[in-house]
Amino acid sequence: MHIDKEEALKNLVDSFVNGNHEAFAAIATMVHADILNIAYRYLGNAEDAKDVLQEVLIKMHRSLQSFRNASRFSTWMYRITVNAAVDALRKRKSLFNVATRYLKEAKEKMAFTEAPNVKSKEIFIKAVVQELPLRQKNAFILKHYQGLTIREISKSLGCSQSSIKTHLGRATCTIRKKMEEKV
Repeated sequence: MHIDKEEALKNLVDSFVNGNHEAFAAIATMVHADILNIAYRYLGNAEDAKDVLQEVLIKMHRSLQSFRNASRFSTWMYRITVNAAVDALRKRKSLFNVATRYLKEAKEKMAFTEAPNVKSKEIFIKAVVQELPLRQKNAFILKHYQGLTIREISKSLGCSQSSIKTHLGRATCTIRKKMEEKV
């Protein structure tokens, strides 16, 4: 998130906290695309991402009064969004039909093997990212799909920068290994 946008969000938060409840609509307008993008990267489904967006905006509205600018607004928003997306994944996994999952994966793997073009590789990488352990997945998505720095990811996820580097390295290694197995 750019510094100008961060500053504008800070001003809107201050306005909201001081009683201007219309400021929240402006906040939501400024961040909804970021929230949707993160949620979609985790869930791979636009409808589920929209559900997460709604949940995140509700959580933000309820807790914005307690936001004290101790961290950047974007860091706070990323944390709420990642947690909501992970919760949605957990709910989905508990309801997910295993046979449907394996059928979909088999089709994606066939597409990759039969036509190793860029789109097929993107689908394959997306599938591998979904299988990564949670911390690796969090770090990878925020770094490679959201463009956050190691420091921003560290603040968003509440762990050290060296831990983030380790998770990114492991995620990258796993993805490379799976790619080599398919080629």
